[in-house]
Amino acid sequence: MIKSFVQFSRGLVCVALTVAAATSAVSCEEHSNSERNESIVVYADLVEREPVDAVCVDAKGGIAQLYVKSNVDFTASWEDADTSPWITVTDYSAKDPATGYRVVTLKVKPRHTTTCYYTRRTGMLILSAVNGGLNYNKYVSVHQGATARVSWDFASLKYGKTDPRFTDGETSIDNWTAAQKAYGFTSTVIPGETVAHCYGKNGYLKLGDDKGHGADLISPFTSDLRYDSLLMVAFRAVAYTDHVTGKKDANKITVSVLGGGVIADFAEEGKTSIELEAPYYDVQSDEFPDNMWKKTDFLVFVKSTKTNPITVNTQVRITCGSLSTASTENNRIFIDNFYIRRLTEIDQPYFEENGGSGKDNILGSVIYDDAVDDNVDVQ
Repeated sequence: MIKSFVQFSRGLVCVALTVAAATSAVSCEEHSNSERNESIVVYADLVEREPVDAVCVDAKGGIAQLYVKSNVDFTASWEDADTSPWITVTDYSAKDPATGYRVVTLKVKPRHTTTCYYTRRTGMLILSAVNGGLNYNKYVSVHQGATARVSWDFASLKYGKTDPRFTDGETSIDNWTAAQKAYGFTSTVIPGETVAHCYGKNGYLKLGDDKGHGADLISPFTSDLRYDSLLMVAFRAVAYTDHVTGKKDANKITVSVLGGGVIADFAEEGKTSIELEAPYYDVQSDEFPDNMWKKTDFLVFVKSTKTNPITVNTQVRITCGSLSTASTENNRIFIDNFYIRRLTEIDQPYFEENGGSGKDNILGSVIYDDAVDDNVDVQ
């Protein structure tokens, strides 16, 4: 079930309309703290009890509740831009027994489909007074997910086969089309090599090769990052297994922050990198390669500190293997669905809920679990 998360309140603009007819007075929404006879004040929880004009609901979907202190009767409705609304107002008549506040109950669809997807969508909860000729509305922005700063699912890469076991047609990042290079991702060329060993596959990437060369993937510069204090980096990573011998490559990956910011898990130490282990795909599975990305999602959190703030030069780098010399051990890692999203005070507390950086334990656990919540309509 959904919890209400950290909120902030912001003022909304009111336009006063004067109508010559004396039969009714017409007015529009005012800020939560404005003085007027009519009042509709919304709270995301009854602990802090701070008025809110915007809230964020759980990416997993479920049931969310808002609490309304009002001196006028009202109805509740929902609007969003989706073909099928992702929130349904199920009740707004119930009252909290302790405070007497009205409780607005929302049924929320999951943000994900068949993949871990956190990019923000927004709709509007409208609370409308119904007293006689009174026209007074309270608007509450409802968000799900977080704002993306960098995003690429690599779907536009069409090199070789979708099956990771085959290398024919895969193409180094240095030889991609101008449109693909325009995304701004780069990779390091190892001394003595002519191209980077970051390869475009069919809808995803491969870092490293079968000759022991390592590789990296570096995110593009994004000037908007200078406004951010906490980032959530999301990606998929799966390690190579030989389909003939069954031999597995090394599965180590390093996620580093360049140009400002630290790994949130090690903020006190000021560390700028974290070591992770990618799972291996199962070549024996009857569903391979369609299921090669199952349970391969990662979340890494980057924090701004006083001594090392996030800046316009901040980039995220994923590295596997050595970038200096070829190793005796191959370290091929496949990468997909790379996103950097900003997190603010209003957003879901992903860092705490995920238990820090590492495997995606939020949507990653929901999507691939057998248990399904019957109260949630999956998109």
